[in-house]
Order: sequence, then structure tokens, then C-alpha cells
Amino acid sequence: MKTRDKIIQASLKLFNEKGERAITTNHIAAHLGMSPGNLYYYFRNKEDIIKSIFSDYIAYVRESFVPVSSDTPAEVYLQRYCEEVFGSIWRFRFFHASMPEIVMRDKALHQAYLQAHDVLVARAHESVLNLRRDEFIVIDDDQIDELIELMRVVGGFWVSYLMANSVGKSITKADVNRGVGKFIVLLWPYSTDKGKEVLTKLKLKYKTVA
Repeated sequence: MKTRDKIIQASLKLFNEKGERAITTNHIAAHLGMSPGNLYYYFRNKEDIIKSIFSDYIAYVRESFVPVSSDTPAEVYLQRYCEEVFGSIWRFRFFHASMPEIVMRDKALHQAYLQAHDVLVARAHESVLNLRRDEFIVIDDDQIDELIELMRVVGGFWVSYLMANSVGKSITKADVNRGVGKFIVLLWPYSTDKGKEVLTKLKLKYKTVA
């Protein structure tokens, strides 16, 4: 692995574990056993590292959240969607813990985030339409955008909510996966009997995923 990639990987690990604010370039250099001067050869400062990680996040979103075949069963589609959403949240959880603060520091970063947000909204819209197509939910067209916005609020701010309501406790993957249950709560009022059966199975599955 190239040195630049090692720095990005180590930074992501430390930011996720300790929080972006608590980590300096000196911490990153020490973690890698290199001098700060060597690190600065590749990155001018911590913000430069964050931008590179964010580029990886954007690429991950675009590669992971891709349209699926129109004949994919809604049950499979919903499970895959939850895996994509909460998998990306776990992998880049420090972004989700401090997203407003991070993106507001840099206009270009903010614009990139909005582009990623558009991809996520499109994927959520596709998921809801597929659930309706397969009669897992009953929802009017004019209700879809509001439901999707609530889903994005849960997905985007679940980690920051967990952190704000925890003292001296690290966020685990199981904690992140509990967010799937919140998606289910949002979908439940629209669900048919068939849909409720699938949502119940999905909720039980994620209760056991660590």
C-alpha cells in the first residue's frame, strides 16, 4: 500500500475511534511511526486529509448505491438498501458524527456532500417505489418525499444522536445497526400485512447483527 493511502486509512481509523476533533496530524504520524514532516510531504494539514477521506466516501456512495434490476424482489431490495446505508454510516461514522461542522468549514466539501446526498435520496426514492410496487406498503405519491426526508434524517444523524446521548461509551456497529429499526418504524404505518411480516423479519435480523 502506498504511503498516502496508509495515511488516509490510519486517519479514518483514528477519526472513527476518537473523533475528528481529538486527532491531530501528530497523532496520525505517531500512529504510523513516521515523522510529522514526512506526513506533510503528502498532506498539507488535517483538512487536506479530511478532504481525501471525503472523496473516498463520495466514491463509496456512488459505487455502493447503484440501481438494481427492476425484477429484484422488494424484500431483497430493502435488506440491501439497509446494508448500504448503515454500512456506509459505520465505515465513515466520524463524518456522520460531525457532518454539519465538517462540511460548513469548506464550500467545496459542502457541495460534494450535497451531490452525495442527491444520490442517497434517489436510492431511497427507488426503494420506496419498489416496496409499493410489490405491495409491501401503500403510500400516495405526495407522501413519498416526506417519508424519504425522514429516512435521510435518521440515516444522516443517527450517529450524532447516539454520541450526544452517550457518556464515556464508544459507538459500536451494533449501535449503528439499531438505526435499521428506526427505518422500520417510519415504514410501518404504510405497511400492508405482507410488508409487516418482512419488516419484522428485518428487525429481528438486525437485532442480532453486531
